[in-house]
Amino acid sequence: MNKHLEELVKASYKDGKLDEATIKQIAEKLNRSMLKNFISLLKKEEKKKMVLVTTPKPITSIDRIKLKSLFPKKTLVEEIDPSIISGIRIVENDEAYEVNLKKTFHDIIRFINNND
Repeated sequence: MNKHLEELVKASYKDGKLDEATIKQIAEKLNRSMLKNFISLLKKEEKKKMVLVTTPKPITSIDRIKLKSLFPKKTLVEEIDPSIISGIRIVENDEAYEVNLKKTFHDIIRFINNND
């Protein structure tokens, strides 16, 4: 059954984007349990196509171009989080990359405390 749903997920895309009409047709034909699995698989597929970029302030257009060049086939999703002091967090699939002044500061303090 899962292979069948995976094929339906693939069929839900046209030109690399979700096709709303196709999804509606598929959804109408699925029972509740299959529909839940189908939606879950769609979410996983969409997650593969996105990169979440979190910064303390909006990204400049130059930085956006640089990020898009690093992830050319992905959609950038930008998020603002002021608690990331002078840093950036990039999440692609389940891999997270983070450079953060606040985290570095706490690492230095922890190192000093452990070596006293």
